[in-house]
Amino acid sequence: MKYFTCDACHYIFQSDDIPSFCPACNASSIVAQNDSNRKFKIPAVRGSTETEVEQSKLADTERAAEKSFLERVKGLSDYTLTDDEYHTALMLLFYFRSTPNKFTAGYLNDLLYGRNSFIESKAAETSARNLYIQAQKHFASELGRERRETGSNDAVEVASYTEKNSAANMLLLFRQNETDQILCKTQNLTNIRNVKFDQVVKKPGKDYIHFLMDWYNSVNH
Repeated sequence: MKYFTCDACHYIFQSDDIPSFCPACNASSIVAQNDSNRKFKIPAVRGSTETEVEQSKLADTERAAEKSFLERVKGLSDYTLTDDEYHTALMLLFYFRSTPNKFTAGYLNDLLYGRNSFIESKAAETSARNLYIQAQKHFASELGRERRETGSNDAVEVASYTEKNSAANMLLLFRQNETDQILCKTQNLTNIRNVKFDQVVKKPGKDYIHFLMDWYNSVNH
């Protein structure tokens, strides 16, 4: 399969042979102009340049990463997690949403390694806590950036202006206590700051371990 580009609509696609028209806009030709201002028609579809091919592949990779991230976020409901485990998992997924699989697998392996003696291993505890704190800071930082760019501090409004995988949209998934639910209070930075890592670090539940293992297995290839 070769890559082709339509100069009429800038669509980049793959095909065995160059088609006579663009499959996206149906254009068969475009009007070109030379140095003497003479206009003439040339085929709309041509072979893609190396840069166009690279950018198309990169866009596909980013799209796949976004889809995988959102699927994992949705899949958190399949595990029985405490609030702190759920929020930690959510921020961890966000932290690694665009990183290469091998990079992510390395960190997940560190979290899972020696899990049977995890409580006694202070080094493992420190490593896990540092990772969770870094993910928390990154999440808060990205939320701050989105708020500045949209000119709003309200998570619901910010989410309406950003992509589905944005920090604001993830923040709206944070669980709230009964009082906040009754008052219809919108999630904010306080929800992020209130996440406690002690239980997640020292005595994570079986389903949280299961979540980490499933994630690790899906990216370790």
